[in-house]
Amino acid sequence: MARRRNDFMKLAEKIEAGFLAPLILGAARSAQGVVKDLQELGPAWSGEFSNSWEIASASKVSSGSGSPGAPQRLLAPVLTVDEYKFKPEVKYYIANKAPHADVALDLVESSYRYPGFEPIKEAQRGKRVSGIRGDLSVSGNGPNRRTAPLDWYTTYIRGGAIDKRISFYMDEALRSVKL
Repeated sequence: MARRRNDFMKLAEKIEAGFLAPLILGAARSAQGVVKDLQELGPAWSGEFSNSWEIASASKVSSGSGSPGAPQRLLAPVLTVDEYKFKPEVKYYIANKAPHADVALDLVESSYRYPGFEPIKEAQRGKRVSGIRGDLSVSGNGPNRRTAPLDWYTTYIRGGAIDKRISFYMDEALRSVKL
């Protein structure tokens, strides 16, 4: 009798894992999509900031290389069934580990010095208004440049774009569930 109960429990676990697999992959794809958006929307002079994003779950971390160059796609760590079921609502934490991340995210003022090379991303020209990275009076000419608009990060987070990205991948995952 105990053997049958054990077999039944194993079968139930497999069914549960099969049902949750698309949702787990949807969460991972959502995190990857958010990082891709942040890489595309954020400033990119050398590429170090774009390649310093990381995606962390409760048990694993996937980190960008932090190296210069074009943005490198980042794969999210895949959650286990137990992490998906029992972890709080937030499944992944996304952060940028570049030393100057708070400046690139427009969270603090900083004095900027031209690094001596052109940005890898198209830049807008104008005159700097304050010490905040993206605070530029855009005129098409001027001594200063920015590769992302002021408050790009806050706009992405609070403006609803992040919610749309997550909904897109989770809706896609739900459509793939076969009952």
